[in-house]
Amino acid sequence: MSTDKVTVEFTEDGFAILTMRNGQNRLNSKFIQLLNENLDKVLRNKNCKGLITTGEGKFYSNGVDLEWMMKQNKEVHLNFRTEIQGLFWRILHFPLPTVAALNGHAFAGGAFLAIAHDYLVMNSKKGWFSMNETRVGMRIPPATLEVLSVKMKNKQAVREAVLFARSIPASEAKSLGLIDEVGELSTLIETAKKLILGALGPTGLDRDMLQVMKKDLYPRTQLDNGNTKSKL
Repeated sequence: MSTDKVTVEFTEDGFAILTMRNGQNRLNSKFIQLLNENLDKVLRNKNCKGLITTGEGKFYSNGVDLEWMMKQNKEVHLNFRTEIQGLFWRILHFPLPTVAALNGHAFAGGAFLAIAHDYLVMNSKKGWFSMNETRVGMRIPPATLEVLSVKMKNKQAVREAVLFARSIPASEAKSLGLIDEVGELSTLIETAKKLILGALGPTGLDRDMLQVMKKDLYPRTQLDNGNTKSKL
């Protein structure tokens, strides 16, 4: 399997920049595997201060690879549902500060991937933030709804972005609290680094304690099949 569709760069100043390089960066089983493999690389680097994810060109991620999904059987569908929700929760509970640097469009599953991060920064001149499930006639699975419920508290943001499935530009996304900062494409990575440094503070944070706190604040109670499980 080629790994050039997802790369991770460790910068001299201590950050991991994970870049999705597969066009629209649609999510399927192989692409999620590549993302997880690169997240593993980040965890193995004990000198890494924080994780920044981004894309190339017009898209951060255009959501689930529906063309691929249509060719799969029920078993693959169920496995993929487990895989994608596992990815969202892995990012949500990642033991480093995380920033999604939205270079372009973040649609549907791509938007959920983005909000699983601690911070979001967005290109001021290109891209929409859109959870378009209402418009395409799809329900949001329970475990994914739980990601939404713990990360999107502004009722106006829920109404506009989720209920009415609007495509929201950067300036409005910031006013709704969907993202934290807006800037030129060329400044997104530096802005992301500043957010991570601000989160770490002058003394830094212990990885294990940060992950424990994330799990306490954002408990996962839904299994991928909709059943409940006890809090870890």
